[in-house]
This record gives sequence, C-alpha cells and structure tokens, in this order.
Amino acid sequence: MKILKPVLCSLLVVFLAFTPARLVSGARASFVDTRFVRSTERYNGTIVLYHVVRERPYVGSLSNWLAMRAEAYEKKHKGTYFLVEAMDEAEFMERIERGRPADAYSFFSGSLWEDRLAELPDFRIPFRQGIFQTGKAIPYAYSGFVRLVKSSDRSGENVYTNHPVLAARAGAVQTVQNEEKAETLYLDLRRAGDLIRYRDAFSSAKMFPVDNVTEAVCWLGIDRNAEEKKKEVILDFMQYLLEPDVQPLLNALGMMSVRRDVRNEPPDASLKAVFRTYETLVTFDPFRWQSEYDSLYEDAVLALKGDSDAGTRFTIRLQELYR
Repeated sequence: MKILKPVLCSLLVVFLAFTPARLVSGARASFVDTRFVRSTERYNGTIVLYHVVRERPYVGSLSNWLAMRAEAYEKKHKGTYFLVEAMDEAEFMERIERGRPADAYSFFSGSLWEDRLAELPDFRIPFRQGIFQTGKAIPYAYSGFVRLVKSSDRSGENVYTNHPVLAARAGAVQTVQNEEKAETLYLDLRRAGDLIRYRDAFSSAKMFPVDNVTEAVCWLGIDRNAEEKKKEVILDFMQYLLEPDVQPLLNALGMMSVRRDVRNEPPDASLKAVFRTYETLVTFDPFRWQSEYDSLYEDAVLALKGDSDAGTRFTIRLQELYR
C-alpha cells in the first residue's frame, strides 16, 4: 500500500498537468472549424465596407440597413467603426482603378469578381434550402421577382419588364417599352413595391410569384489585401449579421433571411404568396453569374422579341448555371 500511494499520486500529477492543455487544444480546434482564431489584441479603427449594386437606384434601403447594423455592432465593440458606402458597379470600378478598394464588400450576385476577395472560413450557418456559402463569399439576404398585374381581366397583355432574364425565364414576350402602358410587368420585388406605393396607376395592382429562382442574393466578402486584424473584426461582423435575432430585421425591407431557422414575415399582406414561394429557392454561384450574365442578358433580350433560337440558347445557358 505504501508503494501504491506514490504511484497514484504520480499519475494524478501527470493527469492534472496534461489534461487541461488537451482540453484547451480541442476546444480551440472546434472554434477554428466554426469561426476563426482571434489575435490577442482587437483592431481599433475604421473598416470601410462597400455595398455594390448593378444599378444606382438600388443602393438605398439595404445599405442603410447595413449602416444601422454597423452602428449597433459598434456600440458593443468600442473603438471599432464601419464606414458603409453604397455605389453602383461603374463607381466601384472607378474606385478600384484609382487604387481605392474597401476592406470588405456587400454585393449582389454578379456585381463582384472572385479574385478580388480573400478566402473565408466555414461559418456553418443553418442555411435555407438553396442557399450556400462559397469559398470567398457568404450570403446574408435575398429578394425575389414577381409578375405585377394591373387588372386580372387583361393579364398577359401589354407586357413590360425591367429584367429581361426574368421575363425570358417566364416565357414572356415583351410588347411595350413603358411601365405606364403595361398591363403585365415582370419586375424585381423592390421595383414592384415602389410602383404600388408611389404610382396611382398601380395602386390596386396584384403581385404574383413567377417561380422560386433568384439571383437577387446579397453576399459578404473580404478584400484580398485587407489587414489580418481587420479581417478578424470583419468576420465577427459577418457572424453578427447572420445571427438569428438580426436576420429577421431584413423582412422590413421586403428582403428575406438566409437562415432556415428564421421565419420570414412579410411586411405587407400583398407579399405573403411571394415570401411563401421563396421559403426555399434556386440561385446561382455569384461569380459564375458575373461571368455569364452579359451573354445570358443578350439572349434574353432577343428571346423577348420572339427569337426562338435565342430562347433556346437562353434556356441552355440558364440550366447550366443552376447549382
């Protein structure tokens, strides 16, 4: 027994000496898998975030939402500031050409090229069916497209669209070039809502979902040359934007959460059918969409004029882009 006690004591010392390190090592590895490793000193200063859209009229609501979320984040992290700047693709290109990249980007599918961005860790978010993370971008919001009908009696007449790809996908043929003259319009959700709210001619119009396909997905990415300490803060901000208590705030904009564990609540009864249709969705890799969009758009425009060969090419190109 006198011999056994020293042996047990020695084993206990070995256990106490090595087990904590092993536990810490395992916990840290798990943290790396789900998020990222922090440096010992958090970055203090300003992080520039560009919100990039295809066309200037669409820079407003989501960029304002981002700025509000950034302000809320700043209050919890003293010394960290985000400067959110909204711009269209043309202005973004000008800034890049002048050597003025941002630290991070918010962008819709097709508005940014992949080699501009740094690699991202796996966030392991419970994404809605059809939503996915790429190696360099993570989605945080999405919208959709609708068929807007002035009068059910004249549905299908005088067709107009501000989105040829959508209308061609629906098999429509455009017959008028002016919104006011149209009876049936194929539009992005934002434009349809604006017409109903601000144009008397559309005040009683009805919105119908076309399908659950959308490229109106907004992504987050980090500039390839961003400082490491900034990257850590940006990744943390990304995680904050994806939290289940932040994501529902998108619904007030008529946009939807990318999380399957968040219930999307339409801000208006007219959007119920649209939100229901987009509970699951089909979308595209944002960088493939960027590289293929011009050709797809050209075929869509021709298809809307009744060119059957262009319609066939359009359908084949679109099918190849489906993830």
